[in-house]
Parts: sequence; C-alpha cells; structure tokens
Amino acid sequence: MIRAFYNRYISKDREFSKQVRMITGFTPREPFLYHLALRHSSLVTARKTSHRECNERLEFLGDTVLDAVVSEYLFRIYPTEDEGFLTEMRAKIVNRRSLNEICKKIKLDNLIKFNKTRKGQINKSMYGDALEAFIGAVYMDMGYRYTKKFIVSKIVVEHLNLDEVQDTIYNFKSMLLEYVQKEKLENLVYELVAEKGEGNDKFFKINVKIGSKVMGSGDGKKKKVAEQNASEDALKRLRVIGQPQKQEKTKQTASKFK
Repeated sequence: MIRAFYNRYISKDREFSKQVRMITGFTPREPFLYHLALRHSSLVTARKTSHRECNERLEFLGDTVLDAVVSEYLFRIYPTEDEGFLTEMRAKIVNRRSLNEICKKIKLDNLIKFNKTRKGQINKSMYGDALEAFIGAVYMDMGYRYTKKFIVSKIVVEHLNLDEVQDTIYNFKSMLLEYVQKEKLENLVYELVAEKGEGNDKFFKINVKIGSKVMGSGDGKKKKVAEQNASEDALKRLRVIGQPQKQEKTKQTASKFK
C-alpha cells in the first residue's frame, strides 16, 4: 500500500529524486525505497506493522552492507595489517557518532521524516540509523556495485581522513553503551570487585556486566580508567574491536590483587 502511494505521486516529487541524485551521484530507480529509508519509526502508530512502514528493516540491511564494503576497503588499503587493526578501524568508521556526522555532512538529515512532537524522545542515533537505511535502499535499488561505489567515494574518501581515524582515541565506555543499545541487549553494570593500596598507590579492579554476565575486566589507578579498560576488554571479547586480551595478560593483571 505504501509502495503504491509513493510511486503514484513520485512524478510530483522530482525535487526529492534530485536531492537523492545529488547525494548518491545517480538517479534512483525506486524512489519508494529512499522515502522509506528516511521515514523514522516515530511516525508509525500501529506497532504490528511498524517494521513495514519505517526504515528499520532497511537499516538492518544497510548496516550489514556497510560493514562488508568498509571491511573490503580496509583489507585492500592496509595489506600488511592484522585482523585486530582492521576490526578496530572498521569500528571507528561505522560507529554511531561517525555515521551521525556523515549523515549531516552529506545533507541527508534534511530529508529525514520524523514526528517533531516527539523530538525530545528520539534517540540521537536517528541520523546514523537513517544513513544505514539509505545505504540499504541503494543496495536494493541499484545492487552491490553501485552501493560499494557510493560508500567508498561519497562517504569514506570524501568525508573521512583515515590517518586521523587511525589516531582517534575512543571513549570505550560510550562505545560499549552504544553497542548494547544498538543490539538491544540487557543493561550495562560496572562492578567494583577489588580495591588495593592508599593515596597515589591506590588501584581499582572493575568488571563490566551485560545483564548478569561478566563481559570485561579492567584495572587502573582511578575508577574511570578501570571502567574504560573494562569496557575495552568487553568490546574485544564481543569482537567489536580488535581481539580479546590474551590469557597471559589477564593473569598478570589478576596478580596485582592477590
């Protein structure tokens, strides 16, 4: 029904197709897909059909395609780097903060339709989500080759400096929270499990849990540092970045608290 509605009136919406062409470099074959990609779930009232009337399904597809294209691109331009480096670089490129910024840089944010009366309730990731959905629309409309060209030329090359990306130090705690929210996992809990020493010699060990399961462990002279290290460990164990800590390193860390 929605497809028929949009396609019936698309001839009157030449401006929209023109804006899509300015962003992608080509004229859309199926404008309906791009309208749907830019339709936020806040506009949907019926929960049972919400996934068909907003961009969430296209976001799921676009997320997968984006990961594949960025992975291949990094694999080719960094032929001597290991899997850990490539995984961490990909995570820095496709994280929500980066995608939110790119969405605005390519002026895609101006095309997003959402319920303005609920603006205060809408997650800040709306822009990055819409970009992923838009990528999903490009893939469904034009296929992998065009999608790859769009991602590489219009997103990575034009809006990302990979040397700067490589040097970026991320807030692992925020990154883990973002991942948990995106994957709709249980709540994050940081738990102080050990505290040694006094004054400047104080040392903290913290576990981070997703729900009741311990996913990472970290230590440091400040609680905030220990939380960051625990978050980084969890991200590695979840294979969001790099590789999990080696067992030897874990044993060395544990020895400080014996």
